[in-house]
Amino acid sequence: MHSSRFTPLLRRLIAAAASASIAHAAVASADETGRSLGLSLARDGRCDAALAVLVPLRGGPGGDAELERLTGECALREKRFDLAIEALEAALKLEPGADGLDLRLAEAYYHAGRLADAEAALERAAPGDAARPEHLLYSGLVAFDRGDTARAVDRLEAAVATRDPGIEPLASFQLARAKARADDGEGARAGFGRVVEGWSGTAWADQAARALTALDEESAVPVWASAELGFEADDNALIRGRGVGRPDEVSGQSDVRGYWFVDTGALWLRHAPWSAGTALRYGGSENRRIERFNTHAPGATLWLDRALAWQGSALRLQYDVDAAWIGADTRGDDPFLVSHLWSTSLFKPWQSIGATTSLSASLGLDDYGYRRRGLDVPDVGLPGACSPCSPDGIDEIGATNRDGFGPILSVVHRQSLPQPPISGFLLPWIEGGYRWQLYVSQGREYDHQRHQIELGAGIRLPLAIDFSIRGRYAYVPYANASVFPDPKDELAAVNAGPDTAYFLDGSARREHETNVRIALQRAFGRHVLVSARWSRTRNRSTADVFDYTRDLVGVSVRLGWGG
Repeated sequence: MHSSRFTPLLRRLIAAAASASIAHAAVASADETGRSLGLSLARDGRCDAALAVLVPLRGGPGGDAELERLTGECALREKRFDLAIEALEAALKLEPGADGLDLRLAEAYYHAGRLADAEAALERAAPGDAARPEHLLYSGLVAFDRGDTARAVDRLEAAVATRDPGIEPLASFQLARAKARADDGEGARAGFGRVVEGWSGTAWADQAARALTALDEESAVPVWASAELGFEADDNALIRGRGVGRPDEVSGQSDVRGYWFVDTGALWLRHAPWSAGTALRYGGSENRRIERFNTHAPGATLWLDRALAWQGSALRLQYDVDAAWIGADTRGDDPFLVSHLWSTSLFKPWQSIGATTSLSASLGLDDYGYRRRGLDVPDVGLPGACSPCSPDGIDEIGATNRDGFGPILSVVHRQSLPQPPISGFLLPWIEGGYRWQLYVSQGREYDHQRHQIELGAGIRLPLAIDFSIRGRYAYVPYANASVFPDPKDELAAVNAGPDTAYFLDGSARREHETNVRIALQRAFGRHVLVSARWSRTRNRSTADVFDYTRDLVGVSVRLGWGG
């Protein structure tokens, strides 16, 4: 075989290799030219154009610390915080400990809402950058969002004192906000005033002017009030248990009622970190047919709040007192119920994830004033005929004394969810809670515990309609057996003839309660809220008189002022 036969093929291979080499060199040259152009644009502050050139060049072989850093800094200026974090983190991996990188990362983390990461980056940057205006500024901003007002004021005052134009007017505006939270009204007004005068015509000046107006309004005692009017259809207004008959004067167990609720309140103490207020309320209902269940219910609340330094949390002490009159004509009667509740609550926001947790410990005291003489049933074996008769030794009046007290513990967590990828659906959230209650009554019938779990979810629908759904399950173990017979056992005793005692189940009463609520709300402006709702309660009890199902459908309009 002759080598001359392969000469043409060899020439083509050499030509192809040469072309590939030339193309690679051309691409490399183009990349280098693009890199130089992008870096030049970034250094000149033309970040929009720079990012268009630099972003496609990221992630090359071996990495490029300078390219990543300038990409991150430009993204930060353009408020593209996710890109800024990605690029600055890449630069830090390529060049650990590079001057100013952790500080730039702290800025990006803060604006992306990642407070914990911002705090960690500021700590890493502190040895070399603690005195830099940017470090002072963002240390103050993080402290402010964490609820550490004293540190926020200290850091922001130091930042403003550097007179660095690169951090203004943000530093002065945030310092004024921190002083307002610290109850330094004079300092807050002076700070907002400097922003209005020094940066007139800007959005910062407009925002500062609005803050000054709000401070003037807040100098007066905040007062608010609301009034709600609604209608409900109730398919079991009697809360009638399984097999229980109706009173002769009542034609059915369902009814339609109108109801009203008005409240007013005032925040009469505001001296950081303390605040306190009072609220008064009055509610009532008017049933169309079952007038004996008309209600009138006044109440009042007194509370004292203290802001804590722990990441924006707050502590509340609260006292509630409520009374209720039930009946068509309650004038001159003792209230059906007077209840007192003393509560201590801790509220903890988790700003980085858009969540709030509340813990509460309470003590309740209930005083019932309704008459129970009609509950007495003659015991079997006593002189005189009875039909039916109560088993010997049962004291219905004493056993049904509901007056009592008990502790309540609860925890509730509410969490914002990511925005769904569907246009018009906004602000989704979920909520969950647990509640435990112990109630010790004077009568043996109502001693019980309550273990309750509640879940909820909601979202804003198109047309600004807020939808929510909640579900509740409660297990209620009573300490004693019920003194109320099942209706079938009472009827059996009547049919058996005079002087026959009805059967009472000797086992302790147990109940399982479930509830589902669905609501739609639509606000019209700041003062009007229209609501529609449906709920179903199913209480399964080992005592038939407490076993019931109840459906409610209602609509209401609420008007609010102030507050």
